[in-house]
Amino acid sequence: MKNATIRLILILALLLAAGIIATQVYWVKKAYDLEEKEFSLNVNTSLRNVALKIWELKKIQPLVYNVVDQVEPDYFIVQINDHVDADVLGHFLSMEFERRNVITDFEYGMYDCMSDSLMNYHYIHMSGSNEPFTPVMNFPSLARENYYFGVFFPHRKNYIASQLSIWILSSLVLLCVLIFLGYVVFVILKQKRLSEVQKDFVNNMTHEFKTPLATIQLSAEVLKNPDIVQKPQRLLNYATIIDNAASQLALQVERVLQMAHAEKGEIQLRHQPIVWQELINEAVKGFEHMLLKKNAALHLHLPEAAVESTGDKLHLKNAVSNLIDNALKYAADNPIIDIHLKANNKQIRIDVTDNGIGIDKDHQRMLFRRFYRVPTGNIHDVKGFGLGLNYVKIIVKAHGGSVVCNSKPGKGSTFSLIFPKK
Repeated sequence: MKNATIRLILILALLLAAGIIATQVYWVKKAYDLEEKEFSLNVNTSLRNVALKIWELKKIQPLVYNVVDQVEPDYFIVQINDHVDADVLGHFLSMEFERRNVITDFEYGMYDCMSDSLMNYHYIHMSGSNEPFTPVMNFPSLARENYYFGVFFPHRKNYIASQLSIWILSSLVLLCVLIFLGYVVFVILKQKRLSEVQKDFVNNMTHEFKTPLATIQLSAEVLKNPDIVQKPQRLLNYATIIDNAASQLALQVERVLQMAHAEKGEIQLRHQPIVWQELINEAVKGFEHMLLKKNAALHLHLPEAAVESTGDKLHLKNAVSNLIDNALKYAADNPIIDIHLKANNKQIRIDVTDNGIGIDKDHQRMLFRRFYRVPTGNIHDVKGFGLGLNYVKIIVKAHGGSVVCNSKPGKGSTFSLIFPKK
């Protein structure tokens, strides 16, 4: 499937998910509004019934107009035209709210015409809790000429939200489904990327093996000629060519095997005393032929005093060799490579600097990923598996160190291996 098609599918999936979430939010809000209206209706009806009971108790003619006034969403007042005992009022309120299934705590107070103030504050725990009463609402005095009482619901929002449990549950289920689908898409894209990386790796490996195999095959054809025995020098040259090509193949195979072991955490480090000057010189010695072939200059900046530590000499030498190999691969004409060895009481640092093409900052953070290679457009003149720097990072990390890249496009790169001094 093409990348453009995948991007289109992802955009459509995101739009669909956003639409589903927006629709769910809309209906949850509608459900909340309906519950809020039902709450207000039930409270109004309950308070009207309480007023009727008080008038019946006081033998007062019921008022014909609506005596319930909703001052705020959670504050109601009821005009009753007479004083009523606070305990009786609390009993009537609790009974009517329970009948209408308004099971939430409330606070009420009576307005006294004589003192022109609200008094006799009481708090009713409809949930059955016996927590001590703490005033919540500072009941305001309203412009009313007769007796009235006020009822305040401090937990109105929580009560209404509790009535939406099925909506909240369905929203959570929907959110979980969307998260799961998002994870599935992420896994599919990751598998696709790994498939592409695997394809690139196979292609790179094929090209890496193709050249030495072709060289071996060609040399073997020459050696089949019986007359070659009569020319010992020529025989020796082709045998050397075959040996070099076979060594190159063995090196590539060894790199792949090392990465396979590194991925499984099976690299066994053989710690031994190391003199870093000797290790770096041995690593450089393996590139003498390539340095001459590319007309490259390699400068060593090593301190006179021996820099010693412990570690796996073979793997550390391979790590340094990988950096030198990369410096030669991505170098411009007439490569110049500088290797600095620095040490103090805390750490040992090896800097490999080149004058190559450099690396863009966007690619530097992905350099040490397995199989990752910096894109070079349509130019494919640099061979490799994309394993070298990942191997370097694994080995350096296994020794308790770190690897750092400092590079700018067109101005070369510096790779630094930093180890703690032990």
